[in-house]
Parts: sequence; structure tokens; C-alpha cells
Amino acid sequence: MDNPLVGVWEKTTVSACSEKYPDTLDFQPNGIYVGHREPQGTFTIWDAGAYSIVADDRVRISTANDALVTYSFAIAGHTVTFTDSASCAFTYRRTGA
Repeated sequence: MDNPLVGVWEKTTVSACSEKYPDTLDFQPNGIYVGHREPQGTFTIWDAGAYSIVADDRVRISTANDALVTYSFAIAGHTVTFTDSASCAFTYRRTGA
């Protein structure tokens, strides 16, 4: 299965519930991701770790506290929307798109 998440993404959502998620995400083909927030060093729940697509619309991500958390996601064009267990939906746009 092709991995539609591979690439660098920039967050386009500005909301209170999405504040803990990184400003940029780099999903690598080897199942590793790196997230960054500005200013540098600001806490993000997705800092760096492993991820795996577990269904067509679900991804499991190793979070900053080492928990494995499953999120739903949907990709439309160059945009991906994640939804967490608290029903917070937040969007990223693929860079270079």
C-alpha cells in the first residue's frame, strides 16, 4: 500500500484544540515522523517517533509521552485532516504542492 502521508506538511488550522499539535510535520517513508512547533522548543504532543497506517482512514502515532494513539485522517488533494479522540479536527497542507 502506498503511504499517502509521506512528505512535509504545514498546519493550516488555528484553534485551541489543535494548539498541542506541531506546526510542521515530516512523515518519512520508514515509519518515522518529526514534528516542530514555533518558537523552537515549544511542546508538541507529536514531537518525534513512529507512525503506521492501520486502516485506510486511521494512523497510529507514538506521542511525546510514548503512548500509541490512533487518529482518523482524510486526504483531499494536498490537504490532510486529522481528528483526535476528543473530536478535534485539524488540517495540514503538503509543502511544495
